[in-house]
Amino acid sequence: MKEQSIHCLIIDFSGLYALDTMVIDHLFKINDVLGLLGVRSIITGIRPVLAQVAIRLGVDLSSLQTFATV
Repeated sequence: MKEQSIHCLIIDFSGLYALDTMVIDHLFKINDVLGLLGVRSIITGIRPVLAQVAIRLGVDLSSLQTFATV
């Protein structure tokens, strides 16, 4: 990603209608890999109902930078 001078990547989940532990696990892995490459990831489009599902699953999303919309 350095060759392309990417410093920030916006990942939009507005098309995501279901959230489970596998999706959440991949989300954190993607965030970690991008961080190792020096790319800051911003997560957008997580609907309130999906945020509630994450809370019920016991997932703490506070370590991810999130915004409601792009």
